Amino acid sequence: MKPYKIVIFILFVFSLLAAICAVFPQDGVQIGTKTFKFPSLNEVFAVEQESTIDINANVELLKAQTDVSGKNSILDSLSFYRNYVRNNVARIYFPKDNYKYYDTLFAVFERAKTENKTVHILHYGDSQIEMDRITSLFRHELQQKFGGQGVGMLPAIQTIPTFTVRQTYSGALSRYVVYGDTSQPRASHKRYGLLANLGQVCGQANVSVSAYNTERTYRNTQNFSRVVLLLGNNGNNFSATCMGKQRSIASAYKGVSRLEWTSDKPINKTTVSLNGTAEIYALSVEGTSGVCVTNVPMRGCSGTIFTRMDSSTLANAYQTMNVKLIILQYGGNMMPQINSQKAIDAYMERLAKQIKFIQHCNPQAKILFIGPSDMSKRINGKMQTYPYLPDMNEALKKTALANGAAYWDMFHVMGGENSMVSWVKHSPAWAGGDYVHFTEKGANEIAQILANSFLTHYEFYRLRKTCPKDMIDKFMKMQ
Repeated sequence: MKPYKIVIFILFVFSLLAAICAVFPQDGVQIGTKTFKFPSLNEVFAVEQESTIDINANVELLKAQTDVSGKNSILDSLSFYRNYVRNNVARIYFPKDNYKYYDTLFAVFERAKTENKTVHILHYGDSQIEMDRITSLFRHELQQKFGGQGVGMLPAIQTIPTFTVRQTYSGALSRYVVYGDTSQPRASHKRYGLLANLGQVCGQANVSVSAYNTERTYRNTQNFSRVVLLLGNNGNNFSATCMGKQRSIASAYKGVSRLEWTSDKPINKTTVSLNGTAEIYALSVEGTSGVCVTNVPMRGCSGTIFTRMDSSTLANAYQTMNVKLIILQYGGNMMPQINSQKAIDAYMERLAKQIKFIQHCNPQAKILFIGPSDMSKRINGKMQTYPYLPDMNEALKKTALANGAAYWDMFHVMGGENSMVSWVKHSPAWAGGDYVHFTEKGANEIAQILANSFLTHYEFYRLRKTCPKDMIDKFMKMQ
């Protein structure tokens, strides 16, 4: 075909498409149960709109909220905190607006260091926290404040690599999980333990853990002083060896047991040798005091799996490991399925059951629900926030607070509707090209805001301890 004929053909096609754009109904044409749409000329030639928010300035502002060093008096500091807990976009929302919600938790964290106790925090989430993203920096900030070592609890078999620890296993060990698609191995029972999975040992097996020492890891996680093996439903004469010392359980026991080893000096790697029959719920590498934050990523999970687990096993595991804060970070995986208010309501009903179930299993722990990030998909040719995401975020907040859990609004911390486009286009990128997941850099930005928010509430608690109670109550009631 001659070149001029190719040009004429291309122009004809463009003209035909332009004519269709001009006459096609804006609401589309419905054929059966399907609706067919065609972009208008304005949509074809429109320049994609980005968020008008200066996310660099916004993030830096939110990361700096803990600094009250420039305040001239206690009243100035109290005014700052009162404004923060009432109005700041990065604040933690508390049930019934009770700014004292975390007071007992903060007291436990403070005593952990002085009483040589380790307090555990579990950060459950979906693929947004895989590889220890978000959790690692949040853990670092809390360990800097309250002490602690190590990354906390690990499954017997780790299938998702992290940048904080390397983990291998060998021998007669099998893995079962309660989350994921049907291709994931399920146990014939519900005793999954507090990591929502378990390792079944039948004979001899080894689990080895090495802490990474790189620029991507923090000092407190590069070493640990204590190793804890959490197990259950063991057979007769079960034993485990670590640091050259054997720990044994002579008789069969259906409940949860804890074996531990302590080193005189910090170590960065260890191997636990298992012998016998037992369900392994967790292997914890930690310090002898302070806090430890465990990362529990569940790819594809929407947070509705907890009620599938045995409540007795879960309750005993929480108590045995001294778990005082449970973070739930879910919602993103449900978003593509949410296409109506009815779908939102159904999801909220299921999540409320999960929160109540966790509270039943661990009534002493506080719960923090972290909502989803902004997420974008192509709508009429432009990347835009999922239509029902703002409504679902508000519903998640309402559900968490109504059921006694705190809430952190990550959607609005990012900048709200259509902010994900700016996070993707930021240099360096703070979110990936799927317009859903953070990059490692973006995860650190979010984690820093989360940690600063948490510690801002802690500093407010510390300041209130120095003031008469009636003075604080009166001041906080003022407008």
